[in-house]
Amino acid sequence: MVRRLAKYDAIFLDVDGTILWVDLDVEGYVGDLAPYSKNGPLTVEAATGPVWQSVGRHIAENIKHRSEESLAGFKADNARVTAQALGVEAPPDVLTQIADRRISFNPFAEAVPVMEELRSMGLPIYIVSNWDVLLHEVLEDLGWTYYFEDIIASAVVGVEKPERGIFDEALRVSGVSPDRVLHVGNDPVTDIEGASSLGIDAAFIDRKGDGEHPLAVVSMLDLSGLPDFVRS
Repeated sequence: MVRRLAKYDAIFLDVDGTILWVDLDVEGYVGDLAPYSKNGPLTVEAATGPVWQSVGRHIAENIKHRSEESLAGFKADNARVTAQALGVEAPPDVLTQIADRRISFNPFAEAVPVMEELRSMGLPIYIVSNWDVLLHEVLEDLGWTYYFEDIIASAVVGVEKPERGIFDEALRVSGVSPDRVLHVGNDPVTDIEGASSLGIDAAFIDRKGDGEHPLAVVSMLDLSGLPDFVRS
C-alpha cells in the first residue's frame, strides 16, 4: 500500500493549457486543401483566420454534442463552413479528415514527470476539463490514461466549468470532499473561480505570466512546483 504524502486526497487536473496545448498545422492544412481550391492558390495568410475560427467554433459548441455520432456531424458541418470561407470544394469526409489530421495535442515538457511524481505520492488524479466527448481518446493516444482514476469531460457531463455541475460530478466520482481536493488549471475563470466557488482549493498555472490570482492558493508558471506544494 502506498502511503500518502500530501495534504490533499485527490488532484483535479485541467487539460488544455495545463498539461498540453492544442496546435493546428495551418501550412499542412492549406497544402492538403490546395487541390480543391476553386478561387486560385490558397495561402497560409488567407487561411489562418478561418481555420482558427473553426477551432473556436468547436470549443464553443462541442458541449451540445454528447455522443460521438452527434460530434461527428458537427465536425463535418464545421469543416464545410471553413471550406466555404476558404473557397474550397471537397467531399465532407475529406474536409473532416484533413481537419483531424492537422490538429495536434502537445504535452508540456514537465507534465509527465509531475504526473509520475504525484502518482508515486499515492495521489489519485482526476481529469476535469471543458472538452468534447473524445477526450478519453486524446489522452489514450498520448498513453496517459494510466495516470488518471477517471476522466470527467464537460460534453459527457453536459456542464462546463466554471459551473458547479462538472465539479460536483468530479467530487461524486472521486468520493472526496471539496476541502480535500486541489484543482489545477490555467484559466482564471473556469478553473480558479469555478473551483473556489465550491470551496475547492485551486492552483493557478500561469503560463502567460499574468501574475498571481487572488483566489488561488498558489500560482506557478508551470507544473514543476506542484508536487512540492502538495506535500505535507
